[in-house]
Amino acid sequence: MKGIRHIFFDLDHTLWDYDRSAQETLLEIFVNLELAKSGITEKKFVNTFYEVNDKLWMKYNDGLVDREYIKNERFNEVFLTSGIDVAKSKMASAYFLSNCSLKPYLMTDAITALNYLDKRYELHIITNGFLDAQNRKLSSSGIAKYFKVMVTSECANSRKPSPEIFEYSLSEAGASKDDSIMIGDNPRTDIHGAKSFGMKTIFYNPSGRKKSLADFTIESHMELLKLL
Repeated sequence: MKGIRHIFFDLDHTLWDYDRSAQETLLEIFVNLELAKSGITEKKFVNTFYEVNDKLWMKYNDGLVDREYIKNERFNEVFLTSGIDVAKSKMASAYFLSNCSLKPYLMTDAITALNYLDKRYELHIITNGFLDAQNRKLSSSGIAKYFKVMVTSECANSRKPSPEIFEYSLSEAGASKDDSIMIGDNPRTDIHGAKSFGMKTIFYNPSGRKKSLADFTIESHMELLKLL
């Protein structure tokens, strides 16, 4: 793509397969803590986690709760909602935090795209995720070598979609709005945030069901080989 030198990726759901990693970890928790004895099914436990987790992350992105709140309250709320003894929620939380980010799973064809783009652009990450967990994801999935800069909400003291995190990221990477593009799966935090800041955007939409105002939309990482 003409004029582009820097590509900024979101991490979770865009490169690293959060859903597969989380579900595998949740099923391990379900077995290890013998949650079936509480009368809940695996499916209900996993679905309740996603409902609670998505709600809390929306609040985090809006600055309504902090990292510690998510860490401390997420599984407590899941267990309360599911009618499970909350005494086990701390064990579940500790296990999830220690093990989910160690899963090696990437989105389909992400590694092919990274191998291609790495030879042509400087690659970076902008994520609202937590620094320690995001570093483990990059390491466990083997993609840390591709990225020059990773900016988290903690590093920038701001969160997507706020302009401050994009401004901070460009500064860290030695990039400008004109020579940069943002790739992400979230229409609000990734696409609206970067576009409002003045960056070009690519919306990663593998389901094909979401809408955004991105400059470009892809349903597969293989499309990046033609687009970029």
